[in-house]
Amino acid sequence: MQKVLAIVRPQFSPGFLLAGCDVFETERPYEVERKVKELVGKKDYALVIIDSALTVGVSPYVRTLIFDSMEPIFIEIGLEGTSDEKIIREIENLARESLGYSIKIKI
Repeated sequence: MQKVLAIVRPQFSPGFLLAGCDVFETERPYEVERKVKELVGKKDYALVIIDSALTVGVSPYVRTLIFDSMEPIFIEIGLEGTSDEKIIREIENLARESLGYSIKIKI
């Protein structure tokens, strides 16, 4: 079973953990670059959600990887001012749109 990974700042981890996602915490764009390069072409995750604040300053090459990758699918989302419930709804919507099936997350 493929999973969902969230690459987020530490303050957003609880919402993604509640939603059943694996979490990679960072506040550094160079760590996001390293992680994206590590994940491209691997089948460990179907969907990788990236906090858009962490992609500011990543190289054009990594931006292209994020945009073009089909395995896994990378999606950037803005997390400022969001609640755990909103994060869960966003994950459900992203999974439905990106993976082609609906998931329901219960807390």
